[in-house]
Amino acid sequence: MDMFTHLIVGAFTYLLFLKDHTLYYLIPAMFFAILPDLDIFIQPLKRVFHSNYLEHRSGSHSYVIGVIISAIIGGIYSLIMNKPFLLVWLIGSLFYSLHVSMDLLTTTKIPCFYPLSKKEYCFYVEKAGSFFTMINSIVFFNLLILLYLLSADIFVFRVIIDIYTGLFIFYYLYRIISKVRISSNLTSNQKYFPGVLPYYFTIYNQEISDHEISLSLQRKSHFSKFQEIYNENIGLKPEEMSLFEKAKELCRTNYYLAKWTMFPLFIKTDETFSIRFYFLETLMRNRTMNVQYDFSTINRELITVRQGYGSILA
Repeated sequence: MDMFTHLIVGAFTYLLFLKDHTLYYLIPAMFFAILPDLDIFIQPLKRVFHSNYLEHRSGSHSYVIGVIISAIIGGIYSLIMNKPFLLVWLIGSLFYSLHVSMDLLTTTKIPCFYPLSKKEYCFYVEKAGSFFTMINSIVFFNLLILLYLLSADIFVFRVIIDIYTGLFIFYYLYRIISKVRISSNLTSNQKYFPGVLPYYFTIYNQEISDHEISLSLQRKSHFSKFQEIYNENIGLKPEEMSLFEKAKELCRTNYYLAKWTMFPLFIKTDETFSIRFYFLETLMRNRTMNVQYDFSTINRELITVRQGYGSILA
């Protein structure tokens, strides 16, 4: 989820539950609500320690790590500002956990119990880095600035904040209910992906036999019929199926790409057999990230690996 939405939702949560007690900790709460995404500044350390858990949306996105980091930062803050440590630690842990919980709703897996468990989870309720929620958060923020510049009454601020809080709660409840309802009717070969707008979604179907792969990708809204994006039955020779399995293993060695669902397309020439994987979690208007593995048809060795961004229909 985008940092701007984490910031706004953190502020909403504080104002909804804690504003009657004190507003003093609003800024620290908002800081802890975006803190996990500041892991982008420690990514260079991966070259030194060779750990995937220094990647973005990895080790930092953990409830356990949140409690530890909140204790460290809370201790420093309480000493400098002369505030009660336990209260700062509690607020830090809660709003750090709010960030982790919101990212669990997205389509990118996170190790939310690291280091106790390295297993990663996500619930496919919202697109990671949602453009829709980011725009709404920016509009709300600019609206508050405008009201402030116009010296609006405090009552107007409270009304606007309450309205936006209600809208965000309704939005995420709608997303969650939609995902649960639709997924309950899917087979084991099908997978649900949320769309950019809350009432759109995509269904991916993949069936693999010994010599054939059936793929289909359909987009639908709650108010329309299915729109076929892709539907194909692909026959593969045994050696081509073997290269397909090899390409999947190669893709899974990349920590970030291994989090996502691979949609394969096959490109055959006299000299090469290529498998291009499109990643459905980043799909937007039929365009998404992809990686292509080119193999020699003569010795079945990997020739090149290419990453890109483009249309599935191209």
